[in-house]
Amino acid sequence: MDSKASYDGNIQATDPGMAELGIGLVPPVHQTQKPVQLFFVWCAANIGILGVVYGAVIVSFGLSFWQAILAAVAGVASFALVGITSIAGKIGRTTTLTLSRVIFGKRGNIAPTSFCWVNLMGWEAVNIITGTLTLVALFAAMGFEESLTTTALSLFLFGGLTVLVSVLGQNAVLMMQKWITRIFGAMTLLVVIYLFFTADWQAILALPSGSWLTGFLPAVSIIAAGTGISWAIAGADYSRDQRPDSGEKPIFLAVVSGAALPLLLLMLTGILLTAQIPDLASSENPISAIGKLLPSWMAIPYLAAATAGVVTIAVLSLYSASLNLLSMGIKLQQRSAVALDAVLVLGIALYVLFVSKGFLGPFIAFLIFCGVFLAAWAAIFMVDFYRLRRRAGYPEADLFRESGANRTALGCWIVGALAGLMVSKTGFIDGPFAVGIFADSSLGLFVSFILSLALYLAFGMRKGACRDNQR
Repeated sequence: MDSKASYDGNIQATDPGMAELGIGLVPPVHQTQKPVQLFFVWCAANIGILGVVYGAVIVSFGLSFWQAILAAVAGVASFALVGITSIAGKIGRTTTLTLSRVIFGKRGNIAPTSFCWVNLMGWEAVNIITGTLTLVALFAAMGFEESLTTTALSLFLFGGLTVLVSVLGQNAVLMMQKWITRIFGAMTLLVVIYLFFTADWQAILALPSGSWLTGFLPAVSIIAAGTGISWAIAGADYSRDQRPDSGEKPIFLAVVSGAALPLLLLMLTGILLTAQIPDLASSENPISAIGKLLPSWMAIPYLAAATAGVVTIAVLSLYSASLNLLSMGIKLQQRSAVALDAVLVLGIALYVLFVSKGFLGPFIAFLIFCGVFLAAWAAIFMVDFYRLRRRAGYPEADLFRESGANRTALGCWIVGALAGLMVSKTGFIDGPFAVGIFADSSLGLFVSFILSLALYLAFGMRKGACRDNQR
């Protein structure tokens, strides 16, 4: 999910009325969008250079070409969770994390929402780092030597571009993103066609098969963590202004297909590139390695378009900072929230670029760590939706009244997430049970999802548990 752009309904920001809503219910006059528009929203949200890196990550698990393709498809299938939260958004008419209040209680919802805010800031840092590395790759394609000086200059320039573009206003940024997305998408298609005709298919198809248990499944979980699971907290934010007569199936298909098509194209690019650059995933700057493989007439405009795309993504990410705080009941001026975000994000970027001097290691650790918490939350949200909200809806009183914490829901979330961490290796948190099939894998994501789902099915639907959030 490289384009964690803005999941506060930014797609609706062309309408001043929608922009002022915050987490309030969308009034009937604004419920005008059709499911087909969600296709283009999610297509634009998932076209980014990081998708190419995902393809390299898949191959790094020692998979054959066909295993890698299957892992990409299976990982992207996690967008089914986003399809579900999008349907919930149409029913509830507010943001995803506001809908989450009916499960955890208003005060109880602060815990998962706080974590989602941390997750969002992590993705903002990923945007800054990705943009900087893409700019470094662009300079390298133009003949400049890669060095710490080049990296520092690229970070300064990318930060400056982000500030400059943000001054233009949100509507202007959205318009820019619309055209940049089209250009980058067309150029990605051109790159794929080029790679198809220049790739060593004999070598690609001769790649040995890897382990389905310790190679394929961890690859799937990494892709799921970075795509559908990360985006699950955003689904309703884009769909809350859908027309009342919009069907569940059209919404679901529009979301999943819109996200899947660009992601699969980009990951295919990464898989083909890795066949020619086996150590692509372990490169200090994998994006630069991509640029070196392509001819300069293709690499320079491709990387320039990619950089411009990440700039708009970074700007929109900063705009979304205040929404999570609103969902937690914290009222800050947007300017203050953005400033806080910027300082923290810059600190993370400086560490990754100049201290760790490696992108993919910290990135994968980030995906695994966040993934176990988000997967546990998604499992609980899904159970609640299908067992209760799909029929009963989301009463306004339950969304905005003062309420305590649903201890049962919180317990299911925490137990599931902690169980996932116990069997995961994140690089900075190594679980004590990350041995055997869990050693050097990311299977903890599946553990957290399945355990939280099972626990909430068993205990969360009891009448007493459902009343916990009123205390």
